[in-house]
Amino acid sequence: MTQPTITTQHVHWDLDYDVHLGATWGRFMHGLTERKILANRCPECSRVFVPPQAYCESCFVRTDEWLELPPEGAVEAFTVAWHGFRGGPTPPYAIAGIRLDGASTLLMHFVRELELSDPDAVRAQLPTGSRVRAVWAEERTGQILDIAHFEKV
Repeated sequence: MTQPTITTQHVHWDLDYDVHLGATWGRFMHGLTERKILANRCPECSRVFVPPQAYCESCFVRTDEWLELPPEGAVEAFTVAWHGFRGGPTPPYAIAGIRLDGASTLLMHFVRELELSDPDAVRAQLPTGSRVRAVWAEERTGQILDIAHFEKV
């Protein structure tokens, strides 16, 4: 009798690791510790990137001009996560693509203080264009969660 061949095996890794942010993201994260949302602008096409980028993805030039954006913007898209993952927030939770005032790109972040028990109710609470503002964490350590979440204005 032939034994079946095992072709897959479940493996779990619990990893702690350090990520080298580089000068651009390092400056952005440091700004968050001071409750500043820093962005940079392309000198050729004037696009404003948040999170910042070292080079413009359209013009392929360095983006050395820095500016501070206001902590408010408009929701352009969102989703609700109904299932969690290890180390993540407890579901359900909303994640939105937010165009901060003055930005050309979207910042992805949590939006809180929404009633998430009914998907149709969520759509009514957070239509495209909804104004939101950053809520800062009490203790900031130079990570994206220095902005604890966004809330509707």
